[in-house]
Amino acid sequence: MSDDAFLDRVLGHASHLLRGLARNDIPGLFVIQDGTYLYVNPRFAEMFGYTQAEVCDGTVGPRTLVAPEDWARVQAGIAERLSGRVLTGHYDFVGLKKDGTRFEVELFGTTTEIDGKPAIIGLLVDISVRFRAERKLQDQLRFVEQLIDTIPGPLSYKDEQGRYLGCNRAFEAMVGKSRDEFLGHTVHSITYRKVAEKMHTADQRLINNPGIEIYESQIPHIDGTTRDMMLYKATFNKADGSVGGLVTLMLDISERKLMEQRIWEEANYDSLTGLPNRRMFRNRLDEEIKRSRRSGLSCALLLVDLDRFKEVNDTLGHEMGDHLLVEAAKRITACVRESDSVARLGGDEFMVILPEITDPAGIGQVATHIIDALVKPFQLRGHAAYVSASVGVALFPEDAGDIDTLVSYADQAMYAAKEQGRSCFSYFTPALQERSRFRLEVANELRGALAANQLEVYYQPIIDLASGQVIKAEALLRWTHPTMGMVPPDRFIPIAEEVGLIHTIGDWVFQQAASAARRWQVEFGRDIQISVNKSPRQLVTGRTQETWIDYLRDIGLAPGLVCIEITEGLLMDSRPEVASKLLLFRDAGIQVSLDDFGTGYSAMSYLKKFDIDFLKIDKSFVRDLTTDTTDRAIAEAIIAMAHKLGLQVIAEGVETQEQRALLSDAGCNFAQGYLFARPMPLAAFEDFLCAADVQ
Repeated sequence: MSDDAFLDRVLGHASHLLRGLARNDIPGLFVIQDGTYLYVNPRFAEMFGYTQAEVCDGTVGPRTLVAPEDWARVQAGIAERLSGRVLTGHYDFVGLKKDGTRFEVELFGTTTEIDGKPAIIGLLVDISVRFRAERKLQDQLRFVEQLIDTIPGPLSYKDEQGRYLGCNRAFEAMVGKSRDEFLGHTVHSITYRKVAEKMHTADQRLINNPGIEIYESQIPHIDGTTRDMMLYKATFNKADGSVGGLVTLMLDISERKLMEQRIWEEANYDSLTGLPNRRMFRNRLDEEIKRSRRSGLSCALLLVDLDRFKEVNDTLGHEMGDHLLVEAAKRITACVRESDSVARLGGDEFMVILPEITDPAGIGQVATHIIDALVKPFQLRGHAAYVSASVGVALFPEDAGDIDTLVSYADQAMYAAKEQGRSCFSYFTPALQERSRFRLEVANELRGALAANQLEVYYQPIIDLASGQVIKAEALLRWTHPTMGMVPPDRFIPIAEEVGLIHTIGDWVFQQAASAARRWQVEFGRDIQISVNKSPRQLVTGRTQETWIDYLRDIGLAPGLVCIEITEGLLMDSRPEVASKLLLFRDAGIQVSLDDFGTGYSAMSYLKKFDIDFLKIDKSFVRDLTTDTTDRAIAEAIIAMAHKLGLQVIAEGVETQEQRALLSDAGCNFAQGYLFARPMPLAAFEDFLCAADVQ
């Protein structure tokens, strides 16, 4: 049956339809002609709060029932249909009830003809509840959209096929497109193919296995950079419970990742040289040891210590020292393979790991290359600086089976290289371990030596060569251990400095020596100046200069009867506290003697810097005075130079009358040595004083 035939058939029953609509309490039925309602059903009148009579008798017209803001639109719609230009109409407007209440109305109207004149017949439906629900929903959607737009991270949602349904402004900014350009399209429309395929695959995996996923990924940005993002993905369902798509929120964690990287680098790399630090070094050494166990090949550890670096640091400054360390790191790295590891442990110490050693001779070659590279002059902003390197070598598993022992053995080998004259390398040997064990034993025993009365001060007379009189004495520390016997000072004094006992022991020696000098005044009537050796460590740290001066005041000993002996190396120390402490001694009247002159730096320009009173010619020059013309010339030159500077000279190690005569002829002022007397305990020294003067 055709549509027209069907409609003709239905129209035959139109009267039944109209009667049904008129009696229905849901829609309002109305007929309007010439701007007047010809008919409204009870529901229409009820909607607006009027009676049917009030509406149909002309008291109430369409304008009365329509909100002012909507009247022009409704009036235009009525005019169009009555004119025949538009036959049907469908629109919403705000209605006005008799009491002024506003409500939303939906209108359906069509044009007809009554008594030969155009009229409109239509239906009104109160859609207030639906309108409020829709408006609430729209408000909620608008709120959600605004909320989504305030989220700083890019957010998007797609359907189950991967087509974009919406996004926020941050997402638009990331892809460089407005949402209208890609809504309804897949990720392929906004990024590179490979990236799009990867993202689409990840999305579909989650669609097929609904739930939540959180992971990190690198996402390209429209500005050409790649950002580290934390992705939060979750599927959502349709009304029927099936998967409708997924929501993706991205949070830019690039700054956090960068900060984490910086923290990791600071924790594992040296900030000055860029080399791995101690922590990273241990991790790498641990890995290489594991690899050596698997492969059966040795792993070599080289400890590189810069010789005389402190001199550069002190004379040219810490900034120049830092430049040297950076350049040294580059030179060491250039001497090894890419598979080797170089680390800076701190200060001027570097570590080199040589894994999988197949040719043991190669270890020595690498060590030699490093030494040769570091001995070349360093150009530091117009200044030439010279250092060398002492290298200690230990092998895994031949020497040690764990990290700590291996490092300890390399350290012992490095010190052995220094003792051999520096600028060389040394392999670890069991003898070095024995020496290290002895050092540890000495350090432990030394801690209780003072309390156990094992330490004693010996005195060696210093003779005036012109008169033969004992006018000075040097205080020398001796240690007699119950099982080790007499421990040489050159074995335990350096250890005392390392473990921090030098302050306590040094103060005790000074007090013993000063008290002895005061005793000689009182009991023997002799003003004998006592010389006390002072460790550089004591001048750098502590307050011995104050306590010593106070002690002299307490016992009533004139400061001029005390002489502080220092080494040449201390003259080169540029730290202001060293100079200020020495000046305190000088200001108090205590004299200063420069020990072992000629064996160290021999920096003549520094002699007047600290107001030195005495020079002590080292025994190495005195020993061969009678047989070596060079040593004799050096000794004579030192004496002449010292006198020109207003200094007096003491010769050490005088053992023969021939040496004494040569020194006396050269103008040397004082001498000490076995020719006159060996160092002796206090009682023996006092017996020596009671004997006849040395002739």
